[in-house]
Amino acid sequence: MPFNGRMFVRFASDTYIPTIPLSSFATTDRQYTMDNPVLRQVLLGCYDPSSPLRHLRGQRGILELIFARLMKAWEAHIDDNARGVMRLGGRRGASMQNIPGRVPQRLRFPEPWPQPMDPLSNRPCDFHVNMMPFVMGDITSLPTSCQRYHDIIVVCLAKNSSGEHGKVGYLTIHEGMVEAGTSQRRGGLHIEAGGGGGQSIKTEDFFWGQGRFEQNVLHGGIYMASTVDQSCAIYDVVIQDPASVVGELGNVEHLRSSLAKKDIPPLLLLATELVWMTDRTPHESLPLPVTTFRQYFRLVTSGVSH
Repeated sequence: MPFNGRMFVRFASDTYIPTIPLSSFATTDRQYTMDNPVLRQVLLGCYDPSSPLRHLRGQRGILELIFARLMKAWEAHIDDNARGVMRLGGRRGASMQNIPGRVPQRLRFPEPWPQPMDPLSNRPCDFHVNMMPFVMGDITSLPTSCQRYHDIIVVCLAKNSSGEHGKVGYLTIHEGMVEAGTSQRRGGLHIEAGGGGGQSIKTEDFFWGQGRFEQNVLHGGIYMASTVDQSCAIYDVVIQDPASVVGELGNVEHLRSSLAKKDIPPLLLLATELVWMTDRTPHESLPLPVTTFRQYFRLVTSGVSH
């Protein structure tokens, strides 16, 4: 927190200890320093007597250089020329069926599955299936409770050019009440570390900076939708060489400041909107402003990148 032009960090004792003056950073970097979990830990380490980073205490020039190098290295992993997320609605009057990537496609969600009451909350229990393997296109490979989502799966497969029919995919369904101020799914910026791969190949309907309109053909990837407006944020980028920059379980929260610095805004999904993304696309589940019932759908195809 700023005070008299200096930056402070807070320890458990509620004692504020000055670290380095904000003026020691470039103007564009100052606002991101304390919000970034990695840079914040470096600053905290400067005042931890047991940390090797204590030797950097007061070394403003060195810290400035370290932070600038880290930010530059992180930004190099963010490919904003590759499509990380695609909207799947069609364009009226198009000469051929295509995936323009700009028009939302809305779904009709099935009715929630009846669940027993939770005696503690006095609400129905959540219905939750996570990464359940099944044969895509074969409704009989789904349990009865999940067959109601088969129509959505068919829509996803119709948008894909990888020949996913008959291959093993992975289905996630989450239905339940979400308390105000919490998120139903995983919060914090992350990428899917285990599947979905996916690439978008340029071929008629998109303007790609070289004066051509090209269509996007989708291969592999992940399809996702929910019934609550603006409950998920996705960034239209692809993280390159993720093994060198991604944290535990796909955590990329430290890249949030780099995305902001590059002026890359998130796409906030609409209610019942179906989107496609790669498994290297940063996204997060957002806390809801009010307690709400939410249905969530995700299909991870057979195409994987690692």
